[in-house]
Amino acid sequence: MVVWNCIINQDGKLISTPSSAAETTASRAVALGFFDGVHLGHQRIFRTMKEIAQKEGLRTAVQTFQSPPASKEQNNLITTYAERCRLISHMKIDDLFALPFDDKVKNMTPEAFMEVCIRDWMRTKVVVVGCDYRFGLGRAGDVKLLRKWGSKHGIQVITVDPVEDEGRRISSSWVRELIASGDVEKAEHLLGHPAVFSGVVEVGQQLGRKLGFPTANIRVPEQKMIPKFGVYASAYVYQDKIFPSITNIGMRPTVNKEGGSPLTETMLFDQHIPLYGTFGTVLLLKFIRPEQEFGSLDELKAQMLSDQDTVRGYHQSRQIPVRFEGYV
Repeated sequence: MVVWNCIINQDGKLISTPSSAAETTASRAVALGFFDGVHLGHQRIFRTMKEIAQKEGLRTAVQTFQSPPASKEQNNLITTYAERCRLISHMKIDDLFALPFDDKVKNMTPEAFMEVCIRDWMRTKVVVVGCDYRFGLGRAGDVKLLRKWGSKHGIQVITVDPVEDEGRRISSSWVRELIASGDVEKAEHLLGHPAVFSGVVEVGQQLGRKLGFPTANIRVPEQKMIPKFGVYASAYVYQDKIFPSITNIGMRPTVNKEGGSPLTETMLFDQHIPLYGTFGTVLLLKFIRPEQEFGSLDELKAQMLSDQDTVRGYHQSRQIPVRFEGYV
């Protein structure tokens, strides 16, 4: 997948990196949106776009934003930009067009967005969007305006119906609600893949190692939503391999009295891999219990042993293979 980044200069002109995006003779079918989480509804849009592109002999492309638009909740993302790119790439898309949501992009009128970005930058022949797609300054642009403009410029506009589950439309907002409440099993069902946290493993207090439970500590990235604090059955992806694991997310009140930012602490079962300084990915599979403060380290250690037994049982009984494609 080729990733095309861009900026809008002082004259309102788009500068692309690589610069040849608009110069190529290739035309594209483009899915437009933010696509936080890359859930089943987003995946339907991508499949529709790919089917049309194959029939018309077009390149496939997805447009997203490097940072969340103003309409999206800040510091509440299901996927970071890098995680979103990896998941989209796994869908075997030819091109990804990434816009920064800076003041210049924020203040683009719908007409400017259609002309500068859709027509000139992405060389679009077919646009594929969800039925409720909005764009441009003040979200003034909608599907009706997009169709009217497209008919004048020979650009076909296709809308895709949402995917529903139990009578409710699958949306990024719904997935966020589930993750915030700890229901990561339902979130996995709507996403088609587990909720994910990734980053570089930090050197922590190493208290877990002293207690006999060495963990890989990953800081929750900025702008990323924080799940319900507590213990989770999880899987850890490292060097294209997946390992059953147990994860604690929270402030560690028993041993951390100074506050700070939330941390994900993950212990791989039956593994002794040096992970400090490496890039790792944690997949949340099932909420086990909420975070709590214990009266002593002995009480904490006893609970950790009990949690491990519970999570081992989960991994042994899980019927569905853990999907981690798109995270590596």
